[in-house]
Amino acid sequence: MRTRLVSFLALVVALGACGTEAASYAAKVNGATITQAQLEEEMRSIALNEAYVRKVEETTQVRGAGAGDFDLAFTGQVLGRQIQYVLVDREIEKRKIKILPADLQAARGEVAQQAGGEDILGGFPREYQDTLVERAAKVSRLTLSLAGPTAGDEAAKAYYDAHKEEFAEACVSHILLTTKERADAVKARLAGGADFATVARSDSRDTGSAAQGGDLGCRINAESFGVAEFIKAMLSQPIDQVGDPVQTQYGFHLIKVRSRTAPPFEDVADRARTRVVTASKTKLQEWINATVAEAEIEVNPKYGTFNKTTYAVDPPVTTTIAPTTTPPPSGIVPLQPRP
Repeated sequence: MRTRLVSFLALVVALGACGTEAASYAAKVNGATITQAQLEEEMRSIALNEAYVRKVEETTQVRGAGAGDFDLAFTGQVLGRQIQYVLVDREIEKRKIKILPADLQAARGEVAQQAGGEDILGGFPREYQDTLVERAAKVSRLTLSLAGPTAGDEAAKAYYDAHKEEFAEACVSHILLTTKERADAVKARLAGGADFATVARSDSRDTGSAAQGGDLGCRINAESFGVAEFIKAMLSQPIDQVGDPVQTQYGFHLIKVRSRTAPPFEDVADRARTRVVTASKTKLQEWINATVAEAEIEVNPKYGTFNKTTYAVDPPVTTTIAPTTTPPPSGIVPLQPRP
């Protein structure tokens, strides 16, 4: 179950589209056809992203035996995800779910994060980027719908109201020291009346903020400042008091929270919606399990057979397949969907 959950939910770069009936089919799903041309076009689009290809090649075999060949197991994973997305599309249509601009905006950030950053996402052809974002938005909206009739913006607002501390932002200053002994000594100086900003300028190892008297700015939150130990202290310390030294990978921090507020819901609605989606993914997995089990899925024997346990296409004995259309540029191979 864990393997299937991760495989289905981490759909970043292997999202396919279904089309009309064609003689050269890659797969048929409940009467809908994924053509070989659509599969090959997706793999070419993926292969053009050199930065992502290099990243994937560190851990995954994607090359076939000959020039321009694709590893058939890799192809089966791509096709398996396309099959799942046919089912997602049909359910979206059945439930008459509309994808709103806010959904696409939130999905863009999610896809970029999973792909390894906006720069890497931008390495895909523009049309393919739009496909990835739209598919991710559909999964998010379907997840909300499966969670229940109130699992829309109302659910996001309810989550926000119950977990405001998760969305809190603060104006924060800090002094970074290399050892706890040094941090304890500096804290003692501060307790004795030394000015925080003056000490930060002279003692802090964070050269960026030291010049500003230790000021890291405002709107510091868990999303913008990804150091968990620091954020935990920031959310719990009394205002305008220097807390005990907090150890992170960077050293020992003396943190001073100057103010802390929860922004209005409208400013963090996308983040709240994402939290609800995360909490609802169990229902999504239950849905895909049941839907795949009942689906009529036929795969072109050239690619193998669909495995209803792993949701991938198991390849035949042959291990590689050459594209039937123009291969990717020399040295570029199609990229492995994120596991």
